[in-house]
Amino acid sequence: MIHVLVDIDETMLSVGEGINAKTSSVMFKKVFGVDAHEEMINNVGKTEMGIILEVLEKVHSPVKEISEEAYRVWAQAMSEQFIDHPVKVLPGIPEFLTTLSNNPNVKLSLLTGNSPERAEAKLKSGNLDRFFRNPSSGQLTGVFGNMAPKRDQLFDIIKQQATSEDKFVIVDDSVIGGEMAQTHNIPIIMVATGRATEEQLKPFTSHVFPDFGGYRWQEAVSLVETIANQ
Repeated sequence: MIHVLVDIDETMLSVGEGINAKTSSVMFKKVFGVDAHEEMINNVGKTEMGIILEVLEKVHSPVKEISEEAYRVWAQAMSEQFIDHPVKVLPGIPEFLTTLSNNPNVKLSLLTGNSPERAEAKLKSGNLDRFFRNPSSGQLTGVFGNMAPKRDQLFDIIKQQATSEDKFVIVDDSVIGGEMAQTHNIPIIMVATGRATEEQLKPFTSHVFPDFGGYRWQEAVSLVETIANQ
């Protein structure tokens, strides 16, 4: 079995400008009583837990643990925004996911900095959640940003659950994602649909796409299948 571990933000979809800051400010005010938002820091590729901790440190209101309420409130605020401002699904993503989901040797999972609640809100808005549902429980499959403060720690969780026969490939858009793949020696397919340019992503892999539009999604599927057969 090959596990295709897919990032969400700027890999599969984009959230409208200002929504992340606006909804995180609702959460910081309601849960922690501070005027703050996630774009006060460099948040690219970071986990939700890490972002909350770092922002609170920046505004001199540090905490040791993040309550479930914080993740729930942030996701609810985001869901409300998506009613009038749905996410934008990036080129070739539906075709890429549909093709892989029909391959019995492939399992699609999330490797995302979002909490499960916020991942659910974003994927539902783009009608992509269906590709990542556990058929038994109906829950999203993968590892999420409420599980660890740092992105590469998420793959440590995956390794603990894996068998010796499992293979992995990561799909991501960020330098932090590339560094994670490099640290764990995992193949990665990258798209320059986020803030990082193709040149910034090339040190991590030779498989860098501007996006999966046109026929590029087919090439990405072929790469996954090649890795699976190695």
